[in-house]
Amino acid sequence: MQVFWANGYAAASVDVLSRAMNVPRASLYQTFGDKEELFLATVAHYGKTRIARILRWLDGETDAQKDLEGFFDDLISLATGHPELTGCLIACVLADAAGKCLKMRVELSACFATIEARLTERIVTAQAAGQIESHLSAPTLAVMLAATARGLMVRARADAGSDELRPAAMAVVALCCQTEPA
Repeated sequence: MQVFWANGYAAASVDVLSRAMNVPRASLYQTFGDKEELFLATVAHYGKTRIARILRWLDGETDAQKDLEGFFDDLISLATGHPELTGCLIACVLADAAGKCLKMRVELSACFATIEARLTERIVTAQAAGQIESHLSAPTLAVMLAATARGLMVRARADAGSDELRPAAMAVVALCCQTEPA
């Protein structure tokens, strides 16, 4: 995962991946079939181990603003927490690899849809509790928040730090919740 995340899909050669995994090339091919399948398995693992930690904020039902702030704080920590693993494996590496590869575009779309669906659910709950204006479209707000999250990940990949990213994230949360930015 770290090889793909740090180097990108194209630059992560099978030889480098084999060395990082401490397995012969033949074992990699036997287990995964090819580099593309290994990458897609890596994306699934990343979703279960890294993205799941961020999405847990969307399970709340008490304070939508605090939950969304926590979501963005954890997202920014993931994107900036390690100097060699900046950005996001999905928003940066998978998005780049998806170019002309239909299988990767389908996976990218599924990843985006999953996050947007979770955000939509949280917004609907917040709207029912009067924490977010109900005249605003929950799916539209979810796309806005998810697009902001992806943009922050890409900015982190371009060496933006948490001190630069956090104010933008909090401004979007404040807009969504119609409050003053933190």
